[in-house]
Amino acid sequence: MLAKRAKWVLLIGSILGILICVFGCANMIESSSEYNKRYPSERLPIRILSIRVDKDQREELFSQLRKFSEKHHLSFDLSFYRDKEIFFIVMSDETIDISGLSKPITTTELDINFYEEDPTNPPSQETVDELYSDLKSFISEIPNVTITGEK
Repeated sequence: MLAKRAKWVLLIGSILGILICVFGCANMIESSSEYNKRYPSERLPIRILSIRVDKDQREELFSQLRKFSEKHHLSFDLSFYRDKEIFFIVMSDETIDISGLSKPITTTELDINFYEEDPTNPPSQETVDELYSDLKSFISEIPNVTITGEK
């Protein structure tokens, strides 16, 4: 009788242990996928504008990007590296992040990338297209700037 009871306790304990593991793992997977949506390790750009700008036109580029940011109520940050040879620009709000880093080898080339700020709350395609077109327009006003690629 005691051996039979021990087998039942062992069987019920094993079943409960398996159920706890299954539900615990399912909850962990759900939490991890939610975390990956909020904090992706690698964001891919949703649009890219590639340009080439002469070094003597950089100040005009920065000025136009500031005007673009102000028009669309975006924050604007500009950083320089390697004796101001390389620059990094970030314009963003709660839905979109627009950033560009001059290429270290040819510091006259720049890819301006559009990212979703929060993948759980992406901007509408219409908004992205409008910002992209307007940015192109602002940049096109600068003499000697060439748009080398659009994606």
